[in-house]
Amino acid sequence: MSESCKCEENQKLGATIEFHCQTCSNVTKEFSITKPFKVAAIATLLAYSGSQFVDYAITDNRYPLATEYDLLESCLSSYQKPLSGNQYRNKKSKCLCALEDTMNEISHVRYLVSENVFLKAFTNNARECK
Repeated sequence: MSESCKCEENQKLGATIEFHCQTCSNVTKEFSITKPFKVAAIATLLAYSGSQFVDYAITDNRYPLATEYDLLESCLSSYQKPLSGNQYRNKKSKCLCALEDTMNEISHVRYLVSENVFLKAFTNNARECK
């Protein structure tokens, strides 16, 4: 349903938006949108949507809180003997470092698909953390 303007060469295309009362149908506000504004609005919308996707897909590396807690708890309680306060703090620091590095490396979806890949990365990161 494409129609072209049958005016002279200097065509100006535009759209009008009307806000009206739903009860009596009186127009309460009316304004026009010109073509350059439409292009700018679409470009802005695409840029914003793209930035939100990039923010979600790349920088959002958090797991659900319950999963993070379980992973940290299992790392901290994996040693069978009692630890001194200093040893516990060092171990907690190492577990947090390893968990953070692993979460940056492996997304939560990938963790759900293959826990073995996560465990291998977590072990390697734990060795590197000090």
